[in-house]
Amino acid sequence: MQKFASSSFSLDDLGTDGAWLCAKGPYLDFIAERCSYDPGLMIADPKNKDHPIKPGNATVVMLEQDHSSLNFASKEFKSCSDLQSYFMNDSASPQGPHPRRRIYIMEGLAQDYISVLGSQFFMNPSFFMRQERTCIWSNAFTPVSDSLPQPSLLEPHKSFMIDYCELRQFPQIIPNTAMFCKRTGRHVGMTPSRHEEKSTTGMLRRKCSFWSRETQSGGWDVVVLCDPQLQDAWNDSSTCATVPNSPFQGGYVDFLPINLTRDAHLTTPKHTRKSMLHDLVFYYTHHAHLIPPADWKLPVAASLFPKKIIAAHYLQLVAYIKAMLPSLELQLSSSWTNEQEQWRTLQTISRRCGDYCDNIEDILLSLGLPLSLPSSTAGSWMDSAKDYQYIRLRLESLKARADTLMAAMTGLASIAGNHQALDEAKRAKRLTLVGLVFIPLAYSTSLFSMTDNFAPGQSAFWVYWVVAVPLIIFTFLVAGVLDLVLDEAGKFSFHRLRRQKTNAS
Repeated sequence: MQKFASSSFSLDDLGTDGAWLCAKGPYLDFIAERCSYDPGLMIADPKNKDHPIKPGNATVVMLEQDHSSLNFASKEFKSCSDLQSYFMNDSASPQGPHPRRRIYIMEGLAQDYISVLGSQFFMNPSFFMRQERTCIWSNAFTPVSDSLPQPSLLEPHKSFMIDYCELRQFPQIIPNTAMFCKRTGRHVGMTPSRHEEKSTTGMLRRKCSFWSRETQSGGWDVVVLCDPQLQDAWNDSSTCATVPNSPFQGGYVDFLPINLTRDAHLTTPKHTRKSMLHDLVFYYTHHAHLIPPADWKLPVAASLFPKKIIAAHYLQLVAYIKAMLPSLELQLSSSWTNEQEQWRTLQTISRRCGDYCDNIEDILLSLGLPLSLPSSTAGSWMDSAKDYQYIRLRLESLKARADTLMAAMTGLASIAGNHQALDEAKRAKRLTLVGLVFIPLAYSTSLFSMTDNFAPGQSAFWVYWVVAVPLIIFTFLVAGVLDLVLDEAGKFSFHRLRRQKTNAS
């Protein structure tokens, strides 16, 4: 069971060799040398006290391209030793007639797998470290960060990391509280329960990282890091449980061109959308031939499917938020109930849209794409820049719409508050009128003491009414005159009296 680590730390808590990230081996020695360049390598994210980077906590699938069909054949490694044996045998085997183009997809993070992959490719260890960072909100500052390197150092054709959100549907109503994936520690943002359907929609924080290198004779290697699907989750009370979930509304809309032949659709297996790993294996093994052969000469071609899948997740997220806002607008125009819950929902939408906009801008920067409006001209289905530019545009407009609704709701709350104040003033005025009636009566009672001949039923009881009724009339007249001649500050003002006469005439 995972718990938040204490926010207090000192330099003594920092390691010196990055052993939290990698098992012993040549790559760990390399990480120790890099710690002085990137201090983040010294410590794991303290928000994961029982850190998920432990031996065996990952799955690795290797895909190798068939040069005749351009599609990839997949091979899953059952253990880290199998992967290490594969690298040893591969280095000893002779080079074939075609350049080798291979993609290694690792789902989750594990120290032993990181050691083997790192020792094979010796990529910058920040590649693994940034994938580990949880990117969850906290009121306390922590000794780690998830910031981008300097833009001048970015090489999007070689390496990048993308933050994104995945919509998941929970079949039961789950409280709208903070939840976290047990394996990754990433935040699961819950939305208010949909009581009509008795279900809850969650927004899972996700990351996907890409690294590549070119080899001799036109070959290349690619490593992709992705998150496992949510199974167990824990909340602020440290309660951990299995949470059944499925893709929201069946998952994102496919991004492949629609001119595929009917036979191709019939022979291609169904896309299950189980996880990012399954999605990538599906597209690489069945649809890599849709990318021109000339593009496959460079490893950056392998980054197309991760980019398109993440863009599809964001577009589904945009459509979900776009559908939520009109329902809130309708509630504001039809009835004024649960205003606090509605305002809280709008504030959450506004905050999340701002956060998503920041993510999209980081993605555009990481991928080397311009921060401009999407082109209106028709282009290729492989144009990722147009996708992310449109997503950024829509998120900014949705945030502005949510902010406008919050301002409108604030105005409605002010109007409701004014009506409530007027109602209270009217009730106070009624009480004052009642007091104006009973004060003369009480005074008259005290004046005559209501004894002897003035008591009820005696001969002089009529004197009480002769005195009390004129006193009541006199009290109302005095109150009315004072209301006419006194201004808001309680001072006499004959101008106010003349204004009242002018308005009456």
